[in-house]
Amino acid sequence: AGCSDSGQSNSRVSQMAAEALEDLFLNTLLPTDRKLLNLNQRPLALYEDSPEKTLSPRLLLLWYFEEMLKDRYQSFVDRFLATTLKDSIESNKIFALRVTSALLISCVEGETQLLSLIVNKLGDPGKKIAAAAAHELRRVLDKHENMQIVIAREVSC
Repeated sequence: AGCSDSGQSNSRVSQMAAEALEDLFLNTLLPTDRKLLNLNQRPLALYEDSPEKTLSPRLLLLWYFEEMLKDRYQSFVDRFLATTLKDSIESNKIFALRVTSALLISCVEGETQLLSLIVNKLGDPGKKIAAAAAHELRRVLDKHENMQIVIAREVSC
């Protein structure tokens, strides 16, 4: 019994950490209107070749922070959400589906991967998980009607 309790306790701690990260990403860190950029996507060459243009250390630091944030967010999606959706515990999968759809609803960062994670659960052998995935897709569509074609295309693949 002790081993089972420990697994449930670790699972609850993971969920609490994921809830905190979800809140931090959605309400503080992630822009809602654009994707995050890496440094190699920034116009650094404009500043290298131009003596009259200088890149402020503050702006460079902000761009570097954005790149680190992009990496950390991707790590959260890969290491927690994608992994938890493969978990054998139903409640963990349902929790991860809810977090995945909340991220998809609120920000554009990683939307292709997030949508794919939800759609893949439509084929889950557990009926509860497949139903939860369908419910989360409906939630996404309620907030973003313009995603109907994208979701239909993803479901049909």
